[in-house]
Amino acid sequence: MHYEAKKLENCFADAENYEYRIAISGERFSRLLAEQPEAELRVNERLRRPTFIAALPDGTRIKGELAKELIRVIYTPEKVATQKAAFEAWLSGLE
Repeated sequence: MHYEAKKLENCFADAENYEYRIAISGERFSRLLAEQPEAELRVNERLRRPTFIAALPDGTRIKGELAKELIRVIYTPEKVATQKAAFEAWLSGLE
């Protein structure tokens, strides 16, 4: 899958937050995450803007709105290089 990534700025010096523009909706992306046995996924459809939050075993967290093609990925500062490489490799392999 094609995606665009950019690092998000915030007030925490060691924050590793990235925004990804993906080629599918957040709802479809959350269904792909649900197929991953190691991902812990929560979907909240009661909100005005329904959202999902996923946690991967390596500490990576993924958040997004079901209706949008944007997701926010939070990596742990100690493992950002390996987490980012693994997530982007998985993302690139999606159809």
